[in-house]
Amino acid sequence: MRKYLILAAVLLASAAVMRAEEFPADSVLAVTDTLSLQDSVAERIYMSYDSLMTYLGEAVMMSDSVEKAMTAQVERNKARKTQVYRVRIYFDNSKDARTISQQIVDTFSVYHPGVPVFRSYDNPYFKVTVGEFRAKSDAMRFLEAIRKEYPTVFLVRESFSTI
Repeated sequence: MRKYLILAAVLLASAAVMRAEEFPADSVLAVTDTLSLQDSVAERIYMSYDSLMTYLGEAVMMSDSVEKAMTAQVERNKARKTQVYRVRIYFDNSKDARTISQQIVDTFSVYHPGVPVFRSYDNPYFKVTVGEFRAKSDAMRFLEAIRKEYPTVFLVRESFSTI
């Protein structure tokens, strides 16, 4: 029985390696597992329909009706918003807020590579928000993991367009 388990593990590992070699490093979706959070932190690179077709080149042959249907679907979904949970690690309106927020972005990116960082200015506040979580429980787990570094963190729910 033990031999079969070892054989199965080796086969799965080799299949995973072969699968990883199929995709280029700059693929459409790069997923990073940070702090052992399963399926919670993902760095997404969204491509428009036109840039995707350019990226694929001649690999996709579509009839005119399929291309027309795809274009119509893209147009219908432009107003569609995706809702995610993020963790706000900085929120201030002091005169040094711009500089401090940039330093926080740089520091966080060094200590937590692969976790998306968003810096925004919403008059009069500079905000730094990190992570992109679909589930609130994953966001809370990440929030608790970084609370020692950033004691004033809190959870926010944000919407954005994917197209």
